[in-house]
Amino acid sequence: MILIWYHLTMKLITREVDYAVRALAAIARAGRGLSAAGLAGPAGVPRPVLRKIMQALSRGGLTRSSRGRGGGFVLARPPRGISLGDIISAVRGPLKFNDCVFGGALCHNHRTCLLRGRVAAIEKKVMDEVRRVTLADLS
Repeated sequence: MILIWYHLTMKLITREVDYAVRALAAIARAGRGLSAAGLAGPAGVPRPVLRKIMQALSRGGLTRSSRGRGGGFVLARPPRGISLGDIISAVRGPLKFNDCVFGGALCHNHRTCLLRGRVAAIEKKVMDEVRRVTLADLS
């Protein structure tokens, strides 16, 4: 079970997800728009990586941005309305686990695997928890 938990969490919480949480938390704490340059320091994220992450968060509907004086990134929703699942989806894509926990690709026993039912139940619990955690909880 430890191997399964490790595998699931390593797929969810990547460096990019961690950086995204830090950046969104910095915006939430500031209570105003922050530029990428203004975010890099408080979030502790390298600027080139931060730009890419902020674009993904904007495309995912979690932030809005404006240019010019007084511009920057703002939250598109209140912190309680942004879940960790939303952040992961924006940065990494849809939340789902399809592959075998013991290898990199689907095996030919995927539909009949005895372990798959248990893993699916664990995945559901993990996903429920990830969707329950909000940016407000993390800020």
